[in-house]
Amino acid sequence: MSNFAEKIMKTLDFFRFFLVILLLPLAFCACGSDKTAETELQAPPVGDTLQAPIRQDAQRDIVMSIRQQSRLYTTEFQVHKIVLYSDKSKIGGKLVDITIPGTRKIAIPIDVTLKAYVDLNAFSTQNVSIMDSICIITLPDPKIEATASRVDHSKTRQYISMARSKFSEEEISRLTAQGEDSILSHISQYGIVEQSREDFTRILVPILTRMGFDAHNVYVRFRKDFDEGDIRHFTTFQRFR
Repeated sequence: MSNFAEKIMKTLDFFRFFLVILLLPLAFCACGSDKTAETELQAPPVGDTLQAPIRQDAQRDIVMSIRQQSRLYTTEFQVHKIVLYSDKSKIGGKLVDITIPGTRKIAIPIDVTLKAYVDLNAFSTQNVSIMDSICIITLPDPKIEATASRVDHSKTRQYISMARSKFSEEEISRLTAQGEDSILSHISQYGIVEQSREDFTRILVPILTRMGFDAHNVYVRFRKDFDEGDIRHFTTFQRFR
């Protein structure tokens, strides 16, 4: 082979080597891209973004789960009231009306506990409505227990003039009952029913989200807005003894 032919062959070998060097990084990049793409496609979602599908028998399952709560107490209010009373005694009749000198005053502190609950034993599919992904829970009518916890006898104060007698136990019991009646007549103003609905919501929503419902699509309500007469009807009151 002539010197000229050998120079041609060496030149071609050089260009082949140079071309391989240029293409080698591109080959690695292509392999790396394929691997990354494959990893991203196979990676599962992270966190709580997945929810269980809502089954067709979800209504029955909701009823069974909620009825397990039985009697569900959620809300408790403490009401402190001081019963104040003063009188001036009079003697006489139609023709003579004489006021006895001096007065009597008394202050009786009482503490009353209000507890709201819902009896879920009668909860049924009629209390559950499902529309697409929305779930509406209509609670049974609430119940309120008003328990007169105690009369604070240590802080009961009587202010009696010298000419007058102290309040008898019978009078104190009668005044205490009047204080209880006052609390009962104002029970609708304490917001206990609305507070109980909010508390029930915080308890029931997690149960439904575990079944596949989005928390924003769960609505917990009572069958109506109750007026003062309704609330009075729902309330049981234990008298002081």
